[in-house]
Amino acid sequence: MTKKVTRLYESFQPKHYILDLDPDRDSMHITGDVIITGMKAGRPSERITFHQNGLKVTSAEIVKNDKRGDIIIAVTRINHHNTLNEVRLHTAEMLYPGQYTVRMTFEGEITRNLDGIYPSFFQHEGAEKKLISTQFESHHAREAFPCIDEPEAKATFDLTLHSPAGEAVISNTPVKKQETVGEKYITSFETTPRMSTYLLAFVFGDLGYKEARTKRGVTVRCYATPDNVKHMDYSLEFATKCLDFYEQYFDIPYPLAKCDLIALPDFASGAMENWGCITFREYGLVIDPENSSQPTKQYAAMVIAHELTHQWFGNLVTMRWWTDLWLNEGFATWMSYLALDHFYPDWHVWTQFVVDEQQLAFRYDSLANTHPIQVTINDPAEIRTIFDVISYEKGGSAIHMLYHYLGKKAFRDGLRYYLKEHSYDNTDTVDLWDALEKISLKPVKKFMAAWIEQPGFPLLRANLEEGKASFSQEIFLLNPEERKRNTPGTTWPVPLEAAGLPDLFDKKEAEYKIATKMPAKLNHEQSAFYRTVYNASQLEHLGELVRRGKLSPLDRLGVLSDAFETAKAGYADTTTALKLMENYHAEDNSAVWDIIAGNLGSIRTLMNDEQLRDDMKPYIRKLVATQLERLGWEAKAGEPYFDTLLRPTILGLAAASDTPAVLDEINHRYKTMKRVEDLPPDLRGVILATVARRGDAKTFDTLLNLHNASTSSEVRLVLCDALTGFKQPELITRALGLVTTKDVRSQDAMYWVAYSFGNRFGRDLTWEWMKGHWQWFVDTMGTDLSFARMPIYAARVYSDHTFLAKYKKFFESVNTPALDRSFKQGIEFIEWQSAWKQRDLQLIKAFFASEK
Repeated sequence: MTKKVTRLYESFQPKHYILDLDPDRDSMHITGDVIITGMKAGRPSERITFHQNGLKVTSAEIVKNDKRGDIIIAVTRINHHNTLNEVRLHTAEMLYPGQYTVRMTFEGEITRNLDGIYPSFFQHEGAEKKLISTQFESHHAREAFPCIDEPEAKATFDLTLHSPAGEAVISNTPVKKQETVGEKYITSFETTPRMSTYLLAFVFGDLGYKEARTKRGVTVRCYATPDNVKHMDYSLEFATKCLDFYEQYFDIPYPLAKCDLIALPDFASGAMENWGCITFREYGLVIDPENSSQPTKQYAAMVIAHELTHQWFGNLVTMRWWTDLWLNEGFATWMSYLALDHFYPDWHVWTQFVVDEQQLAFRYDSLANTHPIQVTINDPAEIRTIFDVISYEKGGSAIHMLYHYLGKKAFRDGLRYYLKEHSYDNTDTVDLWDALEKISLKPVKKFMAAWIEQPGFPLLRANLEEGKASFSQEIFLLNPEERKRNTPGTTWPVPLEAAGLPDLFDKKEAEYKIATKMPAKLNHEQSAFYRTVYNASQLEHLGELVRRGKLSPLDRLGVLSDAFETAKAGYADTTTALKLMENYHAEDNSAVWDIIAGNLGSIRTLMNDEQLRDDMKPYIRKLVATQLERLGWEAKAGEPYFDTLLRPTILGLAAASDTPAVLDEINHRYKTMKRVEDLPPDLRGVILATVARRGDAKTFDTLLNLHNASTSSEVRLVLCDALTGFKQPELITRALGLVTTKDVRSQDAMYWVAYSFGNRFGRDLTWEWMKGHWQWFVDTMGTDLSFARMPIYAARVYSDHTFLAKYKKFFESVNTPALDRSFKQGIEFIEWQSAWKQRDLQLIKAFFASEK
């Protein structure tokens, strides 16, 4: 029976917290005192209930704030309901609706899981050091103090924190008062704005910072461990100018006096938008200009822009309940691209958006076990399962489509109105639609309802001929088995985005006469969220336009991705897509090459045929030859940004297809390097992965020593990819064995597992190892957002129906609400991948054999 979420906010609505916390770093013990003022609502009762998880409330007092004076009400019993994450304060007399002040003293433990209050470890000058930091989203504030831990329960906070004297101590707001008592600081911070509990945060420990100010005088600081402070300039400069940009775009001043960005050595997610106290993985904030790759620099800018968006969209205005998480995350995902496009137009980030966000959203939303963007939460454990591709990437893709539908000015002005109307409050999705409708005068609710309230997206079948065009739409399901079980008659208002055709196609099928010239391609610039299957003559025409350079990069990308993905799902055949790809020999755009490389990689992985892999190598060598000669190994002064991104893709494909000159150069560079930093940052991954693929135990030892000696999170991840890429079973086993040791940070454990599954020589060993160490993962990171993806890491590399029974047997034995959707998605992955292999393997083998 499905467990429903109990909303404690319905019975008690906090207004203000006075919180005194003493998290002792040495004993890993927390003691604290909290005073909560708020309104009791609902029916009279003889108790008040708060959230807690792992805490023990040792004393409690309730005061009724009456107009005639305060009345103390005795607490007769304190009950901890740990399975419900609650503490109930019982009284002998009836508590009627009205204002109350509740005081509780409590204690608990600092745990090693990367949520609640937790430690973060690093080395400095030969000594191990420990930071204490927090991660309260989605519902982990209750692990730090009793509270109403729901996004709607907004309140102000006065925090006093006890921490080691002489070290940095940071929270959401500036320090109001600090005194030294013995060996500790007692620091009181200024009152926060009205905000949700998940946004409260603090960090203390040995940290340094660099500082700047925005045009309006807001203090911006980037904090890091002592050895990394020198690498804060890039992030500090971007964060400062990004705050200025958002103030102008939203037409609302940043609401706080300061904004701190903190790089933590141990952090489960990419970053967290705590108001004024934003925490990051080091990978997303620590940038060494000489040794960070261009994708890493872009990633850092993207994450900073994402989290700074939240300071308005998410923090200032917050979703009422997790059903509308997408309002936070989908919008911040999209908005970060708008900011980067403003500052770095030569990065062409909207082209990258379609590859990195939209295409990923398509993949997961084409499963029957997806969920609507706006999703009902039935169990507390489900909250973290919606921090996923649908909320972020599909949410961002839906916003992208809406932006094009409304136009730049109406979209911006509608957002301004929405944020001003609902500042410091909570909203539902409909409040955003109302604001955008009011400003744009367009039917936003009607247009967006189908896209966010129902799962999936449409497959548009288009038959384009001179003088007429006919269309039909159906839900796109990647798994043919699901099409047998599930053929709903849903429709979407599909933006055709082509001259001479209606703006929207919202029927099951229709035919139109076209007086103007036949449109070449639908969904211009891939602004809308659907896939298209064209009639054969039109697809051939599109291929010709690609070959002649008559389509934009986004349209070239869209034609090819639609052809391959519809083939994988069985709506078309793969050889048609492969023949289409032959028109891309002159392709020079990095984003389009990401689609080419991704599809070649999926064929190699999922067809799982060694002869086919060998037969593909001459084809790939021929395909990359033009760009390999053009780009070479060395970056050219002033070269286009996309050439910098494309070079490692082309070299990687050339290396994987055993191009002799490329392999020789890789061996030379590896043998002559003295340290990882001697390799160009953008080419390290290709060089080290290729060396590992062809290496031995000595190579493994060398790479492991480099990994353990590095303090760079970027370098360690590159080496993780290499160390999990060996062929030899004993080396694969050694790499997996590192995961549970101190050589691998728990935040990186999932990378090791995912990369090892991606090694065709290691997938079966990884499967057995994962099963044998499952309890370690549960104990170490069972509450992390990434843990719910474990079933997918295994499923996405198997295309053999015989594996499905093993997969089901294991995950059925360990399934939880947090894993359930991922487990079911994994079943679909295995089913559709197996169906694709069974249907097209021989056709694909014949194609590449004929190309040799």
